[in-house]
Amino acid sequence: MIRTVFRALAALRRAPAFHPRGVLLGGELRIDGTGSAAGTALGPGPHRVLVRLSKGAGTPGKLPDLLGVAVRVEPDGARDAVDLLFTTSTARGALLAPAWGWRRATYSTLLPYDTAAGRVRLLLEPEPCEPDPPADPRAVAGAVRARSLRYRLVEAPLRAGARAAGTLVLTEERTGAVAFDPVLHQHPALRPGPLLAGLRARAYRGSRRGRGAAPTELARTP
Repeated sequence: MIRTVFRALAALRRAPAFHPRGVLLGGELRIDGTGSAAGTALGPGPHRVLVRLSKGAGTPGKLPDLLGVAVRVEPDGARDAVDLLFTTSTARGALLAPAWGWRRATYSTLLPYDTAAGRVRLLLEPEPCEPDPPADPRAVAGAVRARSLRYRLVEAPLRAGARAAGTLVLTEERTGAVAFDPVLHQHPALRPGPLLAGLRARAYRGSRRGRGAAPTELARTP
């Protein structure tokens, strides 16, 4: 049922079922150290990233939406690419919440990740920046040219306080398209929880089939 719904919606739009409108950016994910789940999986220091900022439902212009930040930590000699997907949410990251701008809400993975230290939710918290781009992907490129966009990466254990893990810094507009999938492109030390990962995998398969993309396609989408 889930796969069928997402396939039909993607076929109708001729684009991903959700987050059809977005902009691709480049930058770095700077991990503070090895004391976090992200640090254990990715290693400390700067990592090159491709990031897509997008609107979940695809509302026009500056209208609010469930805004998304899709992060691909690019592969290096020690590991493959790792995808992390975030959506605007309540402060603790447990519930979806629409936003009016790219810096006006917390972003959350929503589903918990299994790590050696237990289950955690990953959050992105925006840092102050001028200009403050509204909820329109076309406004992001100008904001990045004027000044980098920065988000704090935070890990929120389900039964404990949150801890800082690093900083996401977006510095330039990029061209092309990337097929993000946090289930296909995960790290063994940072794994999406099994129940929601299964639901998301079915949704992604349906969306890919609806728009004619190959399941393992990494470089581009139609």
